[in-house]
Amino acid sequence: MFKYFILKKTLLSIALLWVFILPAATQTAKVQNLPMVDYKRFHFGFTLGLHSQDFMLTPSEIPDNNGIVWRGDVAQPSPGFTVGIISDFRMGEYFNLRFVPTLNFGERQVSYSGFIDEVKVDEFSTSVLSTLVSMPFYVKYRSKRLNNYRPYLIAGGGAMIDLSRKKDMTLLLKPFDLYVEFGVGCDFYLPYFKLAPELRMCLGFNDMIERDRPAILNEDELKYTQAVKRLTSRLLVLTFNFE
Repeated sequence: MFKYFILKKTLLSIALLWVFILPAATQTAKVQNLPMVDYKRFHFGFTLGLHSQDFMLTPSEIPDNNGIVWRGDVAQPSPGFTVGIISDFRMGEYFNLRFVPTLNFGERQVSYSGFIDEVKVDEFSTSVLSTLVSMPFYVKYRSKRLNNYRPYLIAGGGAMIDLSRKKDMTLLLKPFDLYVEFGVGCDFYLPYFKLAPELRMCLGFNDMIERDRPAILNEDELKYTQAVKRLTSRLLVLTFNFE
């Protein structure tokens, strides 16, 4: 929880710097590339990027049949790949509505530590592969354009579906999640298109642990599911938008 609090504060600081302070530093700049591109009512593009998938786990503190209390945590996150399509509707001078369906390939390594009377006696790790289809709507707030760049804030949310579930996985997630996103970015106006690096944080709402596990024949393996009271998803996404 602490690392996400620090991450949120960092993103907020970057957002304030990006949207309000940087434009004020270049008031004398002149618009050069694509002077009319922001006046289109609709436009389209695509996005490519990297992301890091993570979990927020709350342990149940329920001992297994051997009296061991298992506590899970996400090991060092592995980078994943993101690709998507951008549909953008101009609502006004500073606001746009966007629909950006994306496909996200990645995995998370979950490590379990077993304790008896707070003494570590065992450990176990497992990999959770995910192919996530996300369908978010965003509201994009842009600062005033200066020369060939325009910083912005973005926020929204949507639904996410996992296509890679296998019922015999040690840790099985539910296929459907709802989430919110927020982030910062900047449109760079190049001679023939806009390029926008964008950093977003995605926070899931649902408890994603699937507790009905008829495919698990060895009841001892259920201890890793029973050890988690609640599990929610987190994604940190860095994309490059081409519009």
